[in-house]
Amino acid sequence: MLYNVVLFLHILGAVTIFMAISILALSMISMLHAKGTEDVKLWSGVAVKTDALFPLSSLLILLPAFYLVFSAWGWDHAWINVSLVALLGNSFLGPVINLRRLKGILAAANIETDAVPSVELLNKVRDPVLWNSVSIMFMLVVGILFLMAVKLTLWGSLITMAIAVVAGLALAHFMLAKTKAETSSDTVSFR
Repeated sequence: MLYNVVLFLHILGAVTIFMAISILALSMISMLHAKGTEDVKLWSGVAVKTDALFPLSSLLILLPAFYLVFSAWGWDHAWINVSLVALLGNSFLGPVINLRRLKGILAAANIETDAVPSVELLNKVRDPVLWNSVSIMFMLVVGILFLMAVKLTLWGSLITMAIAVVAGLALAHFMLAKTKAETSSDTVSFR
């Protein structure tokens, strides 16, 4: 019975991290397509506040995971170790890369005086480092979920995470290229 309750909490943590990353992705896509400074303010504020869900979801994932590993699985399964490293990598990307940039976007939006976002603000929204980081985070979470379901060996787990990173980079490139192609030199708004 205890194992099932702990497993439920672990799965609840996974659902929470997917919710957080989905809200963050929605906020970033909305900022990317924002036509007004107020929209950038709104969505960057949502993105910054969403960051509070990541520590909670990590705790909901890790604490039950340690119990499950020590009580049932053990550390001799590569998919567990690779998933742990990927989750810790996500814990680095969020506060170190994403939050600082998202707060910078919110601060820049708050000091904007025009109703239409400036080129400088839109360049902050289009920051490729931010987009790569969030996209990689999303794909790493998908990769972790895949490893939890399939339980691959070390090489399979490492290949899964490599594919997740490449897919994250490709996703970020696609999103930024799509809006860049829709932007002309005579407008500062993205469509």
